[in-house]
Amino acid sequence: MSEKYDLNIDLNVLNHLGLNLYSNVPAVLSELIANAWDADATKVTVCIKTEPDNQKIIVQDDGCGMDSKDLQQKYLTVGYQRRTDSSGDRTPAKQRPVMGRKGIGKLSVFSIAREITVITKKENDKLLAIRLNVEDIQESIKKQQTYHPEVIGQPSDIILGDSGTVLILDNLKKRVNESLGGHLRQRVARRFSIIDTDFKVFVNNDEITLADRNYFGKLEYVMVYKDFDTKKFNLGGECISTRPHLLKDGGSSYSIGGWIGLVRESGALQSDGDNLNKISILTRGKLALEDILDSYREGGLYTKYVIGELEADFLDLTEKEDIATSSRQDFIQNDARFEKLRSFVEQELRVLKQERVKLKDSEGEARAREIPAISEWYDGLGSDSRTEAKKLFGKINQIATDQEHRKTLYKHGVLAFEHLQHKEKLNQLEQLDINNLEAAVQLFSELDDIEASWYYQITEGRLDVIKKLTADVAENALEKVIQKHIYNHLWLIDPSWDRATETPSMEQTVTAEFNKLSENLTPEERKGRIDIRYKKTSGKHIIIELKRASVQIADSALMGQVDKYIKALRKQLNNANEGGPVEAICLIGKDLTDWDDRESRERSENSLAAKNIRVVTYKQLIKDTEESYKNYLDKARDKGRIKRLLDEIEDS
Repeated sequence: MSEKYDLNIDLNVLNHLGLNLYSNVPAVLSELIANAWDADATKVTVCIKTEPDNQKIIVQDDGCGMDSKDLQQKYLTVGYQRRTDSSGDRTPAKQRPVMGRKGIGKLSVFSIAREITVITKKENDKLLAIRLNVEDIQESIKKQQTYHPEVIGQPSDIILGDSGTVLILDNLKKRVNESLGGHLRQRVARRFSIIDTDFKVFVNNDEITLADRNYFGKLEYVMVYKDFDTKKFNLGGECISTRPHLLKDGGSSYSIGGWIGLVRESGALQSDGDNLNKISILTRGKLALEDILDSYREGGLYTKYVIGELEADFLDLTEKEDIATSSRQDFIQNDARFEKLRSFVEQELRVLKQERVKLKDSEGEARAREIPAISEWYDGLGSDSRTEAKKLFGKINQIATDQEHRKTLYKHGVLAFEHLQHKEKLNQLEQLDINNLEAAVQLFSELDDIEASWYYQITEGRLDVIKKLTADVAENALEKVIQKHIYNHLWLIDPSWDRATETPSMEQTVTAEFNKLSENLTPEERKGRIDIRYKKTSGKHIIIELKRASVQIADSALMGQVDKYIKALRKQLNNANEGGPVEAICLIGKDLTDWDDRESRERSENSLAAKNIRVVTYKQLIKDTEESYKNYLDKARDKGRIKRLLDEIEDS
């Protein structure tokens, strides 16, 4: 064979622009597909062949192909700039906008393959075939010698038509083998917007289509730019809005194409190992920047639902400076055109945020109204209140995880909404006409209804706490459970005791006195006690002593112990000039030894009560508390507009 070709390249150029240019197979294939586009091809096939000890990628197009001169001056010349030659900015036959620019994309193949075979044929010319080996190229560079690709014959399994080019990427590097899975088609599809009837791409004989992008069906709302074909979206007209697409830059204006959209569920953007939560930038129909969304510090929840593809050809104008990085996967960040694009996207994200709020509010209202009770309640609100309620339903619509969760949020949301109305009702008291008794009765009735609903919800919550306390608790563990909760939930002892109100200084002083007394306890007395503390609630000073469930004590001994603490507490209250009744509560596991029968128990309880001491067993405490709250719920179950509303939501 008389042909002789040479490749002159510095080793650093090969390392930076070849071996390390790209990190994944789809990025490399996109460069080869772009070359086919620039060659006026109508069809590109990507075939992955797996052999026992090897895997190879074959990329074939039916483009114009190359003759010997083209192969040397265009393909083997690193840095050849296609757009500056006689062909110009457009391809000769189909007048396509040329994608290639720097003339280094061809080196991308070296980042995934150790051996590359090029087979090409120009119409009315002979077929040419050469093979390049990375190790041989590196060796020639080290020896400062010119590298001559091996001229070979046509492989028997390769068939070319009148014209076209085949590239065989052989001896693939191990790190790329896993990238050649079943998702290659969709990853290639997501890197181009020009794949259509005039330019078809096949992977393993399957044509890549719009559906391979696998995200249009996930969209619930989309903003489109320029003359974007909305028929590609399977959405109703109300879910698509057309936005202005011109960017003004002094006396110039740039045009934006493509779309930005929202998906219904953020999880939909995690697809086949890819994170689709991004806005890609394409120039001349090819991916130029994976994600511009990542460059913003916008941390709103809505950003987790954003996806988009924007066409920004003005970033790759032939007559202007090339601002793409060497890898062709990013741009010079401080370039004026790129900064203009960033500002535009930032503005559109703000619009998208507002649109999502409106979308979720309307959707939330519709979902809430599916429950007749809520629909009736909503219709009964004033116009301003309905606006706020719609926002409430929108928030619930965004955070609810399932139907049961949504019902719970509706109940709490409606109740919270009614609570907000409570202040307005109280303000109306000042404007009541004392002669209008009927209006006063109506207003007080509404206030009673709201307050009843509050307490009803509190009571239900407290019963849930009681159920958790008693669920699967062994008798010998009940004292530990009570100890953990009793001091923060005084309502377990008395429903009227909502929360402690003692000052920290008083609590510290009393605790110090109690500790002094406890030091004088006998070993037996100390063994029988878990804890003793002081609390104040509802104007009453309370001593709570917890006895071990396994210990049994006589009422006289108990009275003698507790009376000392009552006297110590009264002393501290007198010193602080603070009055109020004092009561001691003793929680025990076993009945007192004096409680032989009903009569003896009554005498014991009366004697203790005379000293303001109340004795309750752990089990009786839980039982009495549960019954008192259940009794209230039973009596109040059928009362109140709000309560009926909440029940209907629960039963829906």
